[in-house]
Amino acid sequence: MPSSSASSSRKKRGASKNSARGGWISLWPLLLGIAVTPLTVRAASIVALEGPKAFALLYPWVVVLRCRALHFPADLVGRSSEWMLFLQFPLYGLLMTLTYRAGRHLRAVIVALIVHFTGLVAIVLLGLLGQFPQ
Repeated sequence: MPSSSASSSRKKRGASKNSARGGWISLWPLLLGIAVTPLTVRAASIVALEGPKAFALLYPWVVVLRCRALHFPADLVGRSSEWMLFLQFPLYGLLMTLTYRAGRHLRAVIVALIVHFTGLVAIVLLGLLGQFPQ
């Protein structure tokens, strides 16, 4: 009898450990992405003084949205790039949160970096095609 009660208490501890990972603590990447957004917008205003390529290092997806190859109307490009300016890092945080909930902590950071560097590669490819926005 004591062995069965000991195994059931171990199962309860394991269940509480899994529920703790799925709680508020697993939302730290999303909260960090939201908290960092005002700082990165401020940094973007400073980095933009160095030129469009320096700005593209911080916000590659804004530059990709401005690409002429996508053939978006000018008013849509303006609105969508402004939205992306404020949503890029919270979206990275959301992606990291979804990966983090799967129990892969380092993989969550790597996935966000891959998404960011994919945007940089897209800018380089667009630059080679002559579609880099002015």
